[in-house]
Amino acid sequence: MPQGRFHTDKSGNRFGMLTLVTMLDQKNSNGSYRYITQCDCGESKAIYYNQMASGRSKSCGCLSRRTGAESPAYKHGRSQTKEYDLELHMKRAYGLGFKEYEEMLFNQNGVCAICNGEPPKNQHKTRLNIDHCHTTGKVRGLLCDACNRAIGLLKDSQDLLEKAKQYLNANAR
Repeated sequence: MPQGRFHTDKSGNRFGMLTLVTMLDQKNSNGSYRYITQCDCGESKAIYYNQMASGRSKSCGCLSRRTGAESPAYKHGRSQTKEYDLELHMKRAYGLGFKEYEEMLFNQNGVCAICNGEPPKNQHKTRLNIDHCHTTGKVRGLLCDACNRAIGLLKDSQDLLEKAKQYLNANAR
């Protein structure tokens, strides 16, 4: 049985679904020995030790062939859907899920908090924007695109908003 200068035989150890059976006299360029492994699914395969120790190899390959609820990547059946990606973005950026968004929308009677405009109904966008303070991150309400942009272009400044109001009043027809 081969023994490396720094590597002792690890036969019998487990990594994921793999049990190391026999250490071979083969090394890769990193000096990692190859082992015959037995997967929990019953298949044997030769794999380098560093691939198992690093977590890159957890099975003979049977895990990657699993689909649906049997897949190790399966979480809730919504992964990589447009709705899941949107909710994930809302959670990360604003701390809101769909439930909180729907509650805010209900409390605003389903319209923009400023102009009372309804959410867009086109193929690209169907929701109001989540307005938040860029300093504190606190969510303030739901706004249509125009109102959200207006506040952003006025830099969330009440002084600039008041000056814009005065300007419009002074130049009214």
